[in-house]
Amino acid sequence: MYNNNLITMYSIVDYQKSEDENKAIQKLAEHRDMKLMVKEIGEKHGIKILSTEGNSHMGDFSYPKKDKQNLISILDSYLKD
Repeated sequence: MYNNNLITMYSIVDYQKSEDENKAIQKLAEHRDMKLMVKEIGEKHGIKILSTEGNSHMGDFSYPKKDKQNLISILDSYLKD
């Protein structure tokens, strides 16, 4: 009986851990897709957008400073639609 309880207990813990891992994977995929969308939209409008690497203090991507307001306007128009 002790072994059955131990197995059941581990089964519950593994299941909960699996749910947490799935949530983390889903959030990471959403983050990746959002970055790719911003890059694609910017490049479609002639703005060169580069992905940063690691946990850059610059954020997820960089673009020419002169294009900042244009990029914001373009993204706003996509988000409003």
